[in-house]
Amino acid sequence: MTDLLPRSFWLIASAALAVTALAALPWGAQASLGVLAGGGWNLANFSCLNRVLAAWLGPGHSRRRVVGWLLIKFPLLYLAAYGLLTRPGISPAGFGVGFSVVLVSALAALAARARSLASPASHGR
Repeated sequence: MTDLLPRSFWLIASAALAVTALAALPWGAQASLGVLAGGGWNLANFSCLNRVLAAWLGPGHSRRRVVGWLLIKFPLLYLAAYGLLTRPGISPAGFGVGFSVVLVSALAALAARARSLASPASHGR
């Protein structure tokens, strides 16, 4: 359980985020920056979550690493989100769109992984 999300998720989510940010340019630079900020923040959020779960459930689990990643995830990451959302050059709506693009990518990656794990071919039949 060291890798909650496959490597392909990070590539797909980053590419989807870049395309969405470019697509938001007609609504202005603030919207495009908001998309990048929201998506980047959510990628950092998933990275921290992945590391918390790996430290907690993985081999050689460590309470110290779990607490360390939780301290990064909750106070620091959420303070960063507040700072990004209150900046005048970043659109909160764009932030929400970028956040959602990464979230949908994660859900799709997890659904694909669950399907591959549940398929009869993966059980050697």
